[in-house]
Amino acid sequence: MLVTSASESLVGDPLALFVQLGPSVYMHDPKSGTAPNDGQPVILLAFWMDAPARALSKYVVEYTRIVPSARIIFLRSASNDFFLHATARAQQARLGPAIAALRSSVTPDCPVFMHIFSNGGLFRTTHLLKAYRQATGRPLPISSMVIDSAPGTASIIAAMKAFSFAMPRFWILRWLSKGILLMMLAVIKLYQTSFRIPNAIKVAREEINDQNLVQPANAEGTLTRCYIYSSTDELVDWRDIERHASDSEACGWTVHRERFHGTPHVGHMRVQPERYWSIIREHLQLKKPKQ
Repeated sequence: MLVTSASESLVGDPLALFVQLGPSVYMHDPKSGTAPNDGQPVILLAFWMDAPARALSKYVVEYTRIVPSARIIFLRSASNDFFLHATARAQQARLGPAIAALRSSVTPDCPVFMHIFSNGGLFRTTHLLKAYRQATGRPLPISSMVIDSAPGTASIIAAMKAFSFAMPRFWILRWLSKGILLMMLAVIKLYQTSFRIPNAIKVAREEINDQNLVQPANAEGTLTRCYIYSSTDELVDWRDIERHASDSEACGWTVHRERFHGTPHVGHMRVQPERYWSIIREHLQLKKPKQ
């Protein structure tokens, strides 16, 4: 439920607008207190790693304008999720509140629309899908899915770029942090190679196409997805995204590609907002609330 005005929130604490369900799970519900499964539209957003509260709140607020009646659940992810909470058990525990919120509102007749940002959001989403199936015994009903600036491929260089966003700006501390991070990533890579442990991003690229985790819920029974990406993204190569889009089509997804030019990683909405939100409106497929 919104607890203050959007203008007040963006000046103070942007997340004060929303109900916090867990350490990294938040919700906006304008119909709080209504009976579960009443046909209320459901939107799930999985934000990029270390996304600033002020930046991510702009997406949530815009969704409240587009679909005022929707229950919006959103997930944050931090660098520590990859270092301290990367196991399936740890992720499942952190995602418990999101699973509970989805179980109380999502059905095959009232599926969820998903919007995933970057590899960090993809990582959280695949763990969410597995946790939901484990909790319910069935895949999550999804109306459609938008994937923004993902998925990339696993490499130390790509990981260095991604984690660098959360590093200190002062140059001495930044270079020290980069040195420590490089050593940590090298050790992790050696450990994974020695024990044949698959890379988390590689696994996420495969699992997001797993139809055992996703249930199509549109009238045609097709899995629909839109990739939004940029030819000038410095973190995720657009060719990696297009290869994944082709893989998705081979797995049975109906795929739409929206390639931007001159926009940075997860920066398409900021640079070209009209085109961006037009794409979102086109792909929103939600159950209309009961009157």
